[in-house]
Amino acid sequence: MRKRSVGINVRVSVTEKRKMTLMAKRCGLSLSEYLRQRALGYEPGGHPPKEVFDVLDKLDEIAEGCTPATGAEIGTCADRLRDLLIGGN
Repeated sequence: MRKRSVGINVRVSVTEKRKMTLMAKRCGLSLSEYLRQRALGYEPGGHPPKEVFDVLDKLDEIAEGCTPATGAEIGTCADRLRDLLIGGN
């Protein structure tokens, strides 16, 4: 884990803080991590809702009940969807 020992104080309006907090939450990040990534030139992606991953988990369950070939095909598609949703390749 990195040691962060230096703080940076920035004044913002209540509305600006609300917006930044909302954007961080959408990305699944703390406000500090969101601002750190933005300041360093990264553009954090949005974080899909939990329900999306619940559906993908259900697809995995369905794949387990299928024939090996069909199950493998469904599993591969579910994995591709996961990668797209969380920024994989």
